[in-house]
Amino acid sequence: MSTSGSDDPARNVSDHDMRTLYFGVEGAIDRVAFILVADFAGDEPALRSAYLSWTEPTPVGEVEITLGNRLTERGLEGSSSSEGLPFIERNVVAGALAPQKGLYGMGLTAKLFAETWHLAGQVAGDDVNRPELTEGAVTTTVRGHWNPVSVSDGVLHLGAWGYQEDFTADLTRLSRNTNWVSPVNDRIQVALGTLADPRRARGLGGEIGAVRGPTWAFLEFGERRIETATLAADVQAWTLSAGWILTGEPATYNPRAGTFVRRPPAAPLSRGGLGSLEVTCRVQRLDNSDAPFGGTGEDMAVGLNWRMESWARLMVNASHWQVESRAPAGPRRDAGDAILARLQIAF
Repeated sequence: MSTSGSDDPARNVSDHDMRTLYFGVEGAIDRVAFILVADFAGDEPALRSAYLSWTEPTPVGEVEITLGNRLTERGLEGSSSSEGLPFIERNVVAGALAPQKGLYGMGLTAKLFAETWHLAGQVAGDDVNRPELTEGAVTTTVRGHWNPVSVSDGVLHLGAWGYQEDFTADLTRLSRNTNWVSPVNDRIQVALGTLADPRRARGLGGEIGAVRGPTWAFLEFGERRIETATLAADVQAWTLSAGWILTGEPATYNPRAGTFVRRPPAAPLSRGGLGSLEVTCRVQRLDNSDAPFGGTGEDMAVGLNWRMESWARLMVNASHWQVESRAPAGPRRDAGDAILARLQIAF
């Protein structure tokens, strides 16, 4: 990763990092499946997926019940595994509007899959890796999607999600500064500031988009309203993204769950082919300015994804970013450019 153009020399850096190093096991016996995955890339191992699930066909569709720690469904990119995401970093709707517990939830998850729609719900407690950030909070989340138009080579996607967070008195302060380029460079952030005595929060959002053959385009938007003992602050975000697989493979969209998925290339390198090539673009904005010391951020990015094999992908993103701080010292705007690259190996 490399950033340049900032008025602050400390923000113009080049660095690298191992973002994730997942190891795990999974299997199934009849209709019962299990998975256990941990991330060893940080200073301490972190538990990711760790659950038992049971599936049962019904006249309406297939029901799936899960007990354990699982990725919470919330938005298109927020509900997708990192193996299928079209950009190196999840979009701002997935990141900045996440509940206090983060992207994963320890609790009970239920899903119903039908032919052109699905509905998911989850009741989750503390973040198992950082319980001090949630302190007894309970988060209830729902998401659903519908494909009102579904033809042989494309679909129209509509989706919505929402959640409610109930905090206990143990959580005395709430804050989230969003890394605006990459967590590798945490000097570029959109601040929220610290909110004292949080009582509850709720999030609402929507998704609309279309897929046709190797092309796709989606708009995601939403807000998180945080209520404290003395005030309420709204965090708002939206993102517009699109992509085109130049080598002709179908877009990496799963109509069953309304998510991005990993799709193997038609002609991988191991068989003398080129692999698959995808170009992407994205515009997004985050507005934390309703909070006393919250800032704003904007970003425009283009990307190239080269999947050499079903298990290997090289990703490059170039972006122009802008942030505005409303710290006590006064408003301050800054802008610059960033180049990010990732080699992703997933067996």
